[in-house]
Amino acid sequence: MNEKMLMETLPPEETITTEEFVSLIMRSCRDEEGTEHDESFYMDYALRKGIIEDYDLLNKNKPLERRRAARIIHEALISELAEKDEQDWSAAEHLLDLYSCRTCVMHIAQVYVKGIMSAREDRLFGPELNLSRAEAADAIIKMLNKKKRIPKSGVRTSRIKTLSPDEARKLLDSDNRAMLVDVRSHDEYRNGHIAGSRSVPLNDITINPYMLTDRRDTPIILYCRKSYKSAIAARILINAGYTAVYTIPGIEEHEYELVRGN
Repeated sequence: MNEKMLMETLPPEETITTEEFVSLIMRSCRDEEGTEHDESFYMDYALRKGIIEDYDLLNKNKPLERRRAARIIHEALISELAEKDEQDWSAAEHLLDLYSCRTCVMHIAQVYVKGIMSAREDRLFGPELNLSRAEAADAIIKMLNKKKRIPKSGVRTSRIKTLSPDEARKLLDSDNRAMLVDVRSHDEYRNGHIAGSRSVPLNDITINPYMLTDRRDTPIILYCRKSYKSAIAARILINAGYTAVYTIPGIEEHEYELVRGN
């Protein structure tokens, strides 16, 4: 769907529903202009690909919040357009409401620093505000055309180092202080985790980043499902003064041998 058609399809003064937004993104990404598929087809496709969640399907006819739009765009970038994440998303950290929704942080950060979605107000992204049709059209155009974007750049004073699974294992074997931390929920941990890891959910680290250890030079290796939560946890620990913080690929990004139980 070209830019002119997008702008004509989406009158600026109205909000957009989840189903409408997902259908437009899927048609645009799949270059299916003129194809006769109804909106339910694209919702089912997006659900299968992990671009949307069950919550989106249940609320498909309700106005779409900006945080959920950011998530859908971010997942579509990865799944449909094979676009990699920006490693330095520090420019998003000046948004005062970036951490108001912990599960949305990486999605908002990525679409913001890529220049796909902007702040609604000065230093406020407005995660819970409804997405207007004008914003939807603008975001989809920028998602598809990088030349239309205005990326945000930042200066990160301390970078998070990502280790390979082999490098992480060598560090754990060579330093008995080193710890491997799973920052997913306790239920996700029980359903399958890397042997020798501790379950410390991101929310717990957010509340008290010093709960892991008093030694700020302790090597801490973090992982989650897709590396989003581990990156957030790493930033929190670095900001709290820890000097040896690492991440490894998530369990959906590498074939680990997982164990079940506590």
